[in-house]
This record gives sequence, C-alpha cells and structure tokens, in this order.
Amino acid sequence: MNIICARDILNKAVTPALSAVSNKNTVQALEGLLLTANKNDGTLVICGYDMEKGVKVTVSGDGVIINKSGGIIVNAVKFSSIIRNLPDGNVSLAVDSGNSLNIECGDNEFTLHGLDSKVFPLMPELKGEKNFKLSRGILKNMIASTLFAVADNETRPALNGSLFEIKNNQLNVVGTDRNRLSLRRSSEGFISSEELDVSFIIPGKSVAELFKLIDDKEEPVEIELSKKHVIVSFDNIIFFSRLIESEYVDYRRYIKNSVTTSVIINTQSFLEGVERAAILAEKTKAQRIKLNLNKEVNIENRDEAGILQITSSSSLGKMSAKCEIEIYGEDMLIAFNQRYLSDVLKVIKDEKILLQFESPTRSLVVLPYGEGVDTDNAKFVYVIVPVRILE
Repeated sequence: MNIICARDILNKAVTPALSAVSNKNTVQALEGLLLTANKNDGTLVICGYDMEKGVKVTVSGDGVIINKSGGIIVNAVKFSSIIRNLPDGNVSLAVDSGNSLNIECGDNEFTLHGLDSKVFPLMPELKGEKNFKLSRGILKNMIASTLFAVADNETRPALNGSLFEIKNNQLNVVGTDRNRLSLRRSSEGFISSEELDVSFIIPGKSVAELFKLIDDKEEPVEIELSKKHVIVSFDNIIFFSRLIESEYVDYRRYIKNSVTTSVIINTQSFLEGVERAAILAEKTKAQRIKLNLNKEVNIENRDEAGILQITSSSSLGKMSAKCEIEIYGEDMLIAFNQRYLSDVLKVIKDEKILLQFESPTRSLVVLPYGEGVDTDNAKFVYVIVPVRILE
C-alpha cells in the first residue's frame, strides 16, 4: 500500500472508526484499524470492528491519491494520535514488506509496526433485506430521549438494548431497566418504499456510539436490516451492529394504569425542584425523594389549583421545595429515586407535562400535556417505579 492523503481528510476518517475499536482485547487485530487502499477505484477504507459493532469510513476524490493497492492493521490509538498531531499538509502512508507503516508529513516521519490485513476478523456482509430512511435529527433525538433507561448489565439480554419498532410508517424506540421505561414515537422524517412491520433490538452500547456519530441535521440516514445486523449509512460512513436475538418485554402493559390523580406541571420548575432535593437526599442507591400532591385553597376558587411539595432528608439535614400544579383527583404522597425522575425531566423539551398516578405503590406515567393525549398516541411516554416511603 502506498498512498498520499490530506491530513484533515485522514483525521476526519480515522475519528469515527475509532468508536468501534475494541480496548484491551486478547485479539490484537481488534485493537487496530484496518486500512485498505484500492488503486482501481481510488478509495481508502478505514475500518474499526469489535465483533459486536463496526464502522467503515471511505475516502476518495480530491486530496486522496492511491499509488499502490494494499492493506495493513495498525494500532488504533497510536495511529490516531500520530495523525491528529501532524501539521496540516499531505500525509504519505506506505507499507513495507515487514508490515510496518511508514508515515511522513513535512519533516515528520513515523514508523508504526502493524499486522497483515488478512488477520482482521471477518466482518458481516453489509447488505440488508429491508431498508428505510430516517431524518438524522429525529433519530438522534429519539435515541437521546430513551437511551438513559436501557439496562447496562441485565440478566435478561433484551433489556440491554434499545427496541426499535416500525409499523404503519411510525418508528417507536423503547428502553427499560425494569425501574423505568422510556418510549418515543415519530412518523416524521420516515421514508420507506414498502410497508414495514418489523422490530429489532440494538445493544445499548452500539446505540450510544451511533448517537455520537450522527449529527442533528435533517438529511436522512439509510438503515438496512439483515437477519443478525443493522447497517446505518450516511455521508461516507457505514455503521453496523449485531442485533440482540431475544424477545423484548411486553412494554405496553407497563404504560397502562388506572389513574386516580392527574397533575399538570411546568417541566423546568419540576426538574429544578428535583435537582435541589438531590443535594440533601440520602446517598443510597435509592436516593429517595418524596412528592406530596395536595389541592390548595386559593383566592381564585380554582378547583384544580394545587401544590407539589418536594422533600428530601439525610443525616446532614433536610429540604423542601414547592411547585404550583393543576391537580385532578386525590391527594397523594409518593416517593421516587431522584435520579430516575431527573433523567426523564432532562430529556423533555415541552414546557408542561402530564403526570398520571394510580397509588403510592404503582408506577408514575409521564406524558406530554395536551388535549386528547393518552398512552396510545403520545409522542413520548415515561414510566417510573416508585420506592417505598420510609417513616
């Protein structure tokens, strides 16, 4: 392999590929980037792969000259650091017969020992049986709004991933760790040449890397599905990940409740109160805070007027904050893990939200505020399991 490539082009290609490189793997090739040059089509392909997810970046055209085809595996961290720290200008990459990569740029020269490209693990065929397109911005927002609820080390494999459902030209994204559940729905920015009715589970770690790779522009990504992989293509990047081959929980039964108390509240005021309560909440796994929902006597004689009192305490002291609310139904005292509430409120951009309570021992359902909104049609639904109130 012998090529010349502009340093900026090379650096922009290396950076996304790094996200799929395995760290401290017993297979040395998985800690490297595979560089493959093809003189016939004038392309340089840089690939990272950790056996679960992978990224392929293709560069060609102006700023890329392929003098000789070939390939090599180089240590990803070292190669990235070298390219990032080179001055602006053209970078020469040449592989010798001993699988060493010679890197030259101006007066700077490095030799990086590599591996034969043939020992790189066999990657899956990047061709799906079904495909659709989706706005990058919408996909990024849906991931951001649900990923926090995906389990990290759950014994039930499916819960360690995000569920993607497509039906009637609508995409649903779901995450749950048994203590909370997040659901986002969108039919905007969705393009498909056929009527799709599919569901698939992408590992949470793969979804997190995809989130970092895509921007929030309106331009679409193309998503393809094979039996065992999802392939996401945009610009000159192909991201792929294995799917979790397991059955997801019937999440719909968790977002239904028999509502006894409904509350309308300002999202930002609620979030600020919850985060203040965290300062003096007991530093346990539960990090318990209490919500006391009460109607209030008011001079305007509004039957729905009420107060939400947020309290927390620990050996260091206690705190109390109040938020004005509209309350319909019974007064209630209920407790939650502060972080679970905060995670939900941080991703909601709506000015007001609807809180639905059944009892102090049953889950809270959070919906957007609006006429006719329910769990079957809301653009988002969040479910949070309460914790036991300690006297």
